[in-house]
Amino acid sequence: MYYVGCDQHKKYSFVVCKDQNGSIVNQTKLYHANRDNMKDYFNALPKDSVVALETCGFDHWLTDMLQELGLSTKLSHTAKTKAIAEERIKTDKISASVLADLLRVDMLPQAYIPAKPIREARYFMRYRQNLIYVRTSIKNRIHSIIDNAGIQQEFSDLFGTQGRKFLLELNLKEPYKSIIENYLSIIDDLTNRINKVDNQLRRSLRKDKQAQLLKTIPGIGVITAHIILAEIGDINRFNNHHKFARYVGIVPSLHQSGQILHSGHITKQGNKYLRTAFVESAQTAIRKDPYLAAKFNIIKSKKGYGVAIVAIAHKLAKSTFVILKRQCEYKYRSNNG
Repeated sequence: MYYVGCDQHKKYSFVVCKDQNGSIVNQTKLYHANRDNMKDYFNALPKDSVVALETCGFDHWLTDMLQELGLSTKLSHTAKTKAIAEERIKTDKISASVLADLLRVDMLPQAYIPAKPIREARYFMRYRQNLIYVRTSIKNRIHSIIDNAGIQQEFSDLFGTQGRKFLLELNLKEPYKSIIENYLSIIDDLTNRINKVDNQLRRSLRKDKQAQLLKTIPGIGVITAHIILAEIGDINRFNNHHKFARYVGIVPSLHQSGQILHSGHITKQGNKYLRTAFVESAQTAIRKDPYLAAKFNIIKSKKGYGVAIVAIAHKLAKSTFVILKRQCEYKYRSNNG
C-alpha cells in the first residue's frame, strides 16, 4: 500500500509516493495535457493505495479519474491542513510530501467529495444563481443612471409593467436612453433563461421526496429546495445542526476578552449558496409562520432587521437538518410553544 500526495496546479500535478515507513518510493511531475501518461502512472500503483489532493476549485476531474482507476481518493481541507502542517518553505515537492505523510499517519483533515450527480446539480443551480446575480447587477446600473439624473420614482418594482413603461418614456439624453433600453433587453433575455431553468427544475423535482419534505418549511419553494439539496449532498455528514449551521456560515462569530465572551456578526465562512438560500427564505417565512414572525419581531426590536432575519435563517437551517435527518415534515408551532 502506498500513500500518494498530489499537489495539483492548473497545468500539472506534482506527485510524491511514500510507503508505510515514510520512505519516498517515487516522485514526479505529471502534465495534465498528457492524460494517458497520468493514467499509466496511477495504474501502476497498488490498488489499495490512497491519493490525497488539496481542494483547489478545479480538482473534480482528477478526483473522477482516480476513482475510475479504482484508487481511494481523499480531499484535503486546505485551511485545516495548513493549521496542522504549515510549511515555512513551500514547494510542489514539500506540499505533496506533507499530504502523503498526513495520509500515512491518518491525520489528513478531509473535505467532502460530492458524488458526480450532486456536483452536476450544484453547477446547474449555481449557473441559475449567477444569471440572477448578473440580472441584479444590471438592474442596479439602471437605478444608478436615473439616480444620477436626479429622477424620482416610487415604483415598488421599477422593472414591472408600469415601471418599465416609465423607464422607456423617460426624456433622457443619449447615450443614457439607449443604455437603459439595451439594459432592459438584456434583463428580458436573462429572465427568459432563468425561467427555462426554473421550469426544468420544477419538472425534475415534482416527484423528489426530499424536495417535497423541504417544501413544508415556510419560505422554501421548489427551487430553493433544489439548491439546498444540491449544496448539502449527504446530510449524514453532519453530526448535529450546530455543525450544519457552521457549514452554512450562519453562526455568530465569537470574541473573548478575559472572562467576557462577545458574539458578533455571522462568520460567513461557509457555503454562500446555502447561506443566501436560507436568508432569502427567511424573508418569506416570517410572513407565513406566526411563530417565526413573533421571534423575528422580538429580535428586530432589540438588534435590528439584519440580525433578526439571520436569526430566522438559522432556525430554517436547523429545521432543514432535522427534517432531512428524520424524514419528517415541518411542524408549525404556536407562539407559546
